Amino acid sequence: MSETWHELERLLRERFGRGGTLSPETDLVGELALDSIQQLELVVELENHFEVALEPEADETIRTAGDLVAWVDRARGRVGR
Repeated sequence: MSETWHELERLLRERFGRGGTLSPETDLVGELALDSIQQLELVVELENHFEVALEPEADETIRTAGDLVAWVDRARGRVGR
């Protein structure tokens, strides 16, 4: 898995207390029960860690862990790597 994936797993475990198995299809709201504030905090944590700015209009398409990792990787210029 990518550096982005590992950081997402770490944040979910350490900051949000969400352990267990995480797959690209894991639903951030339905399965992880992240409310809107927690979702925003997660995005800000990822932005700060990777020193990127995520495009706000894209957040409507982010539903799963895989969507979030892809979004961050696009911002980092690491698509397909």
